[in-house]
Amino acid sequence: MHRIIPARWAAVMMRVLVVPLDTMVQVRSGGRFSASGLLGVPSLLLITVGARSGRLVPAPLCYVGHAGGYAVVASNFGRANHPAWSSNLLKNPAATLCTGGRRMPVSARLVTGAERDEIWQGFLGISSHYRAYRERSGRDLRIFHLQPVGTEEDVIPR
Repeated sequence: MHRIIPARWAAVMMRVLVVPLDTMVQVRSGGRFSASGLLGVPSLLLITVGARSGRLVPAPLCYVGHAGGYAVVASNFGRANHPAWSSNLLKNPAATLCTGGRRMPVSARLVTGAERDEIWQGFLGISSHYRAYRERSGRDLRIFHLQPVGTEEDVIPR
């Protein structure tokens, strides 16, 4: 898997086929089930407000735990542009996160400096494909810390 995932064709397949399927599964299960979760990779569903549309936009993402919250990386499978969800967070840091059948409001902040380096190492610990994505993209990948605010809600379908 670690040799296949960084390949361009695999990234396209993930973006075109797996992400829409994973989004549907996570939306319907309230983040309880995910494709990457089946592979043992921690995942969540991040729901942002579209920077231009104002609509709610779900995005399935891998995460690492950090400072009582969740860190996510805007790799966009190694594409040259940042993913839309990261631009959404820059405009409006209030978002919703679903994982493990729980929904919680979060506040996002762009991570920099030594903290960013620490989180980056956590992502490389999950999979080295993040290094290939960074190199192929030709950009610094944005990393966000999602800090829960308020209370969690049980969203597991009954």
